[in-house]
Amino acid sequence: MIIERTVYHPKPGQLEAVLGVRHRASLRRRILGLSSGRIYLGESEHGPIVFWECAFRDRDQHRSDLAAREADGEFSGIRREMTALLDRFERCILTGEGHKSEALLADHSLDGHPVAPRRLTFPSGDQQLTGYLFLPPGPGPFPCMVTNHGSGLTQGSTEICGPGTAAVLMSAGIACFRPHRAGYGDSPGVPWRQEVEAEFGTEAYDRQLARRIDRESDDVVAALAAVESLPEIRPGRIGVIGSSFGAIVTLLAASKSDRFRCAIDFAGAAMNWDRTPELRRTMIEAARKVRIPLFLIQAANDYSIRPTREIAEALAGSGQVVEHQIYPAFGVTKDEGHFLFRDGAVLWWPEVRRFLERWL
Repeated sequence: MIIERTVYHPKPGQLEAVLGVRHRASLRRRILGLSSGRIYLGESEHGPIVFWECAFRDRDQHRSDLAAREADGEFSGIRREMTALLDRFERCILTGEGHKSEALLADHSLDGHPVAPRRLTFPSGDQQLTGYLFLPPGPGPFPCMVTNHGSGLTQGSTEICGPGTAAVLMSAGIACFRPHRAGYGDSPGVPWRQEVEAEFGTEAYDRQLARRIDRESDDVVAALAAVESLPEIRPGRIGVIGSSFGAIVTLLAASKSDRFRCAIDFAGAAMNWDRTPELRRTMIEAARKVRIPLFLIQAANDYSIRPTREIAEALAGSGQVVEHQIYPAFGVTKDEGHFLFRDGAVLWWPEVRRFLERWL
C-alpha cells in the first residue's frame, strides 16, 4: 500500500482559494480516470492548512498516476495556479498497511431487509420540510443520492417515498434521501399550481414556472446540508438525481452547490421545453455553471427529447463532464416514455451504475 499525502500552507487570506483549486484538481483527476482522493482541513502553528491524501495499491499504480498528472496540460495549469497561492507545499509518500482507499459500489442483498425509510425533518429557509431516508443493509457510512420527486407528489398523497428507485440504489450500497420540497407531499408550503396559475404555453406561465422551480432547487441544496451531517452518510460522496420537475431542480441545485459529487437528470422539462423559452434559458445557464459530472437521460417517446440533446450540445467543448443517453421507446404513450426513471430501472440501471461507479 502506498499513500501520497500533500500539505498546502496558504498565504494569508488564501485558504478558500486554495480549497477551491484543490477541489478542481480532484475533479480533474476524476476526469482523467484517477481516484479523487480526500481533502482535509487542519491547523498548524502558522495558521490553517489543507491536506490531500490518496491511497494506491502498489508502486506501479502510484507511478502510473504520477505519469498521468504530468502528461495532462490542464492539471499542470492547476498546479501553477495553486503554487501562486501558497507559502509552502509538502509531499510525503508513505508505505504500510491499514489504510483503505475509497470503496467502489458493492452488491448488497436486500433479502429480508425492509425497503422502508426513516422520516426526517430539515430546515429550508424559514420552513421545516420532510424527507425520507433509505439505508442499505450494513453498518455504513454509505454514499447517498438525493432523489427528487416530480410535480405529481401532491400534499396528502399516500405515495410518498419512491421505494422502487430506493431499492435499486440500496442494492448497490447507496443510501437514498427523498426530500419533499415546499408545497409537496408531507412538507408545508404553497403547491406549485397555486403559484404557476397562468395558462400553459403563455409567457406568464413560463415566467412563473421558472421562478417557482428556481426556489424549489434551494430546498434540494438544503436537503444536501441535512444528509451531510448524518453519521450514516459518507461526507463528500453525495450525488443528486431526479425526473421531470425533479430533474429540473436537480440541474439547478447542482449549479448552486459543488458539494454534490455528480448529478443525473431524467427527462428534465420534457413536458414544458418546447413552449417555455425562459425555462429553457434558465436550465441551459444552470448547466453551464455545473462543475460536477452530469448525466442526461430520456426515452425516445418522451414528450420532447430536446432537453437532453440541447443541453448536451450547449456543453459540448466546454470541458465539463457530461454524458447523455436517449433510450428506445419505453411503452406506447408519451406519459409512459416520460416515466422511464420510475418504471424502467431494468433498462437504465446498468449505465447509471457505471456512471456512479466512476463519479459518486
